[in-house]
Amino acid sequence: MNASRPDSPCIALCSTALGDNVCRGCARTFAEVSQWCFLTTDEREAVWRRLPARQRLLQLAAACGALLELDIRDGAEWGRLPGGGHYRLDEAGWLRWRGADAEPEQACDGAGLTLEQAASWLLSR
Repeated sequence: MNASRPDSPCIALCSTALGDNVCRGCARTFAEVSQWCFLTTDEREAVWRRLPARQRLLQLAAACGALLELDIRDGAEWGRLPGGGHYRLDEAGWLRWRGADAEPEQACDGAGLTLEQAASWLLSR
């Protein structure tokens, strides 16, 4: 575990207490928040590593007027919009979209997009 970070990612803006599945403050899931004290050091470290990508998913969900819902697809966390489409930002900065299972994945270079442009692209799918 990184000695320079706090014991918990909590920033005292917990929205899981309000019913969110992913906290809008720290980006942990309800399960991660409620079980934090019982996680092993390795499990906590794995959560810490996922948080930066989740923060980006939270920002995109908010820009789309939605709360973040997470699904695991092909071993990666994808955000799910109310219409059922899934989105994520990959390691190279590409914004990826998957609609229904039969539809091909679409992608655009997310590095050059503002948050509003990325949300508009997602909502137009």
